[in-house]
Amino acid sequence: MPYTVEITTPPVRIDGAEQASRMYQLPDPFSTLAEAKEAAIAHIGGLGLDPAGILYTVFDREGFTVASNADQGAGAG
Repeated sequence: MPYTVEITTPPVRIDGAEQASRMYQLPDPFSTLAEAKEAAIAHIGGLGLDPAGILYTVFDREGFTVASNADQGAGAG
């Protein structure tokens, strides 16, 4: 079953200007839930932002949430 990952970043301040939060999906689907979660965590680690404020949500092919770090606190696996 394919899984997709959605990332939500918090608002950030760049050069004194507030940038709105962003919500986007990683471009590739993943074959397993474990692969999707690992990709989300790796992607968050590469953003250069505080991972504690970044959320990920994994959806199955029908659009149901099957995993998220929201319950664990952002940035947690």
